[in-house]
Amino acid sequence: MAVYSELIKNFEKIREYVRDFYIFGFHTRESFDAKSKRTYDNEKRRIESWLSDHVHTSLEGHKKKVSVQVDSGNIFHNPLYQCYRSKTFTDNDIRLHFILMDALEDNAMSVSEIADYISANYGMIIDVQIIRIKLKEYVKEGLVSEVKSGRNILYTKTNCYADDIVSQYKGLGDMIKFFSEENPFGVVGSFIMDKLGAKNNIFVRKHAYMVHTLDDEILIDIMGAMEQKKAVLLSCVSRKNDKKHEITAVVLKIHCSAQTLIIHVCFSKAQARTEQFLIMYFTKQKRLMSVRVDSIVKVTPLDVVADYDTYYRYYEDNRRYLWGTSFGKSRRYGQKEHIHMEITVDEAKEMYVVKRLEREKRSGTVTKKSDGLYAFDIDIFDANEAFPWIKTFIGRIVAFETTNEELQDKFDSDIARLYEIYGGAYE
Repeated sequence: MAVYSELIKNFEKIREYVRDFYIFGFHTRESFDAKSKRTYDNEKRRIESWLSDHVHTSLEGHKKKVSVQVDSGNIFHNPLYQCYRSKTFTDNDIRLHFILMDALEDNAMSVSEIADYISANYGMIIDVQIIRIKLKEYVKEGLVSEVKSGRNILYTKTNCYADDIVSQYKGLGDMIKFFSEENPFGVVGSFIMDKLGAKNNIFVRKHAYMVHTLDDEILIDIMGAMEQKKAVLLSCVSRKNDKKHEITAVVLKIHCSAQTLIIHVCFSKAQARTEQFLIMYFTKQKRLMSVRVDSIVKVTPLDVVADYDTYYRYYEDNRRYLWGTSFGKSRRYGQKEHIHMEITVDEAKEMYVVKRLEREKRSGTVTKKSDGLYAFDIDIFDANEAFPWIKTFIGRIVAFETTNEELQDKFDSDIARLYEIYGGAYE
């Protein structure tokens, strides 16, 4: 029987449990019927050890319900970052790390010299290839630098420490505190603060999408693929039916939207439903599409895409027709839908409404038709995405037309229903 450990090898094992406890909450042991009860018990124990101050339990009959409750307006630090500090290492990994740091403390040494040093000082024989691989990893991470000396490559510690850098630049420490609570990748700032021994005691966010933290690892892998212009294999699980599937696609961009957090392959979120989407070029169907980030379990980089820039230009040519993340239903992919709306405004008192219309119109146009009457027109892939925004002007709308017949019917029926509830007639 495996011994329980607070540490984990792969974050994907625990991500969904944390998300479920945080977003949905009040799960019972019986709710997780897809996993063994032992797995549930172990994952719950890990979450309780990491987030002890924020884990709450309640009883429903004889069943215990567990939830993670966090009020972002009353804390300075996102507690979900703690989940990333629990990666397990082998004993040999830990031992080799400190031995290498000791060997390079005041010396510049070649791989063979390091191997001899370890043998002489620690009585251990370590293959030079293992040492070389570890040093290459440290060079990439900035812990070690390499210098050519004749035919040899010498390695030395960089002695580049976060506290030294922060002390050189006024305000840099406060900047790190601010961005440690930003999305995405606030976890990076949080790790830097750990090294500094610093705490955020300045910035509090009333409406923080803390749960996005759980996707930082996924986004970092996505950003790496974008930088290298590589295709990716996305291992996903459906939020509707828990079915697993894979997608091979070209990642193009990351969008962040106040209305939905949008991210390119594509990403989107609203305060009520904080959903992130990747927008990408789906090579199999030869079309742009979006995928929810929280449905992605794993990102596997593939080969460099020779036509990456072509795909990106294709996205650039089409993004003006995006309201959120949808490129339209499959049967209507690439077809634009037109929206025409007219609103009335008291120009003596309500020009702020017109200013808002201008500010939020995206690729649409705002036209003054007459005194107190303004028209909004736009062509987008999916008119349904703009509908919640359209409805914020209810009470001012005197005309609404769209080429999306289903949306037109919905708008008309909604208005008719309002008249039915509050009185009057609608024609």
